[in-house]
Amino acid sequence: MKCCLSFSLILALLLTTTVSLAQGIVFETGTWADAVKKARKQKKLLFLHFDTRACDGCADVASMAFNSPLTREKFGQNFISYRIDGTTGIGKELVDLYEVECLPSSIYLDTDENPLARFCGSTSFDRAYLEKAEEALTNQRERPMKSIIDAYGKGDRSSALMRQYIVRRRQMGLTTNDLLNEYVRALPADSLQSAALLRFIFEQGPVVGSTADSVFQSNRFRYDSLYRAVGLQNAINNNNLIVNNSLKKAIKEKNTRLALRTASFRRATYGSDIKNGRQNADWVYLRYLRGVKDTLAYLQRASSYYDEYLMNAKVDSIQNLDNLDNQRRMRGVMPPPTSQNSIPGGGVAFTPFPNTQRFVSALNTGAWDFYQMTRDTTYLKKALTWSKRSLEFREEPSLMDTYAHLLYRLGRKEEALDWQEKAVKAEQARTGSPLAASLETSLRKMKEGTL
Repeated sequence: MKCCLSFSLILALLLTTTVSLAQGIVFETGTWADAVKKARKQKKLLFLHFDTRACDGCADVASMAFNSPLTREKFGQNFISYRIDGTTGIGKELVDLYEVECLPSSIYLDTDENPLARFCGSTSFDRAYLEKAEEALTNQRERPMKSIIDAYGKGDRSSALMRQYIVRRRQMGLTTNDLLNEYVRALPADSLQSAALLRFIFEQGPVVGSTADSVFQSNRFRYDSLYRAVGLQNAINNNNLIVNNSLKKAIKEKNTRLALRTASFRRATYGSDIKNGRQNADWVYLRYLRGVKDTLAYLQRASSYYDEYLMNAKVDSIQNLDNLDNQRRMRGVMPPPTSQNSIPGGGVAFTPFPNTQRFVSALNTGAWDFYQMTRDTTYLKKALTWSKRSLEFREEPSLMDTYAHLLYRLGRKEEALDWQEKAVKAEQARTGSPLAASLETSLRKMKEGTL
């Protein structure tokens, strides 16, 4: 009997250990300040994940990755982890403090609360969070950010330190505009003709109209040569960085003039492609209106934007573009689409129909934005047409969910229930889907009249 009891005890311990490992990342339940203190005491880094109430399914998706034994081991050894809603209270304050640009989102910090790595969005792939964790650990092993900040605070304005400070802040996802302008102003005038220096400034994404940006504008020949030297894809990436940095500053300062200049810059990057240049410039200004929460202006301009650029496009025409592109790729005439997502095992999953996906995503996003932002039936009916058009491309659960919500908001409850039930059924057919529960909750609330 004694032997059997020992065996039972051992078995129980093994089962307990297995259950414990299966729990994944252990998130602190106290305050953020307590988590920071604990990290400093244990000499670990910090992992901060922001959820958002606007996407319950996103939280479920992230939890799948966080419940991996691999993430538990990695994060348990190296991080103090904290999870919070990023849309309210202290969570919103932390989002603003760390300049978080998307929700849901994750940020990895040192114990001085300096960002070391970021992950935008939500994924069920534990590898994505593990890779970012390793990136944070690697960055921390280099010169700690605190030593750079301390040296700068003590008056060190050497070119080497300034460049290192700028690069590290950019890697951390923090603004560098003021720092970059300070760096440029301190340089000797003759050094501004250096191709290597111009490239460095360009790669930091200088804000439109800033001191750093004026370096390029003062020498158009070198400006054009630099674009050719970095290559097409790098030029596109750097232009996107310029737009994002400029728009971030415009939104923070509610600077409409800067927003319009940024939109003009975006238009100019398309050269002779006037139609796409105008469309993308309009999109930049829409982002600004959304960022400064000018709801009325946003609704008015967004209505025109979606109707002009998206609703006029025919479903067959968009799908034919994808078919032609796929035929060209099969013949080796053009490369695979650039939009990609990481998948387990180190591979890359390419979107097979990028034009269709782009239109579907844009229409669904616009429709959902209107659902969240207004109860004006005029705008809701317009959003309903966009949502309906997205379903003409494909009847996916997330698209049906948007359509059902709009129908419900417009008082068409029976139709809403039909579409939501279709969405739930389609999502349940996907084995292990973390989104099914969220769709089921919406269906239940629609039936109860509490959505």
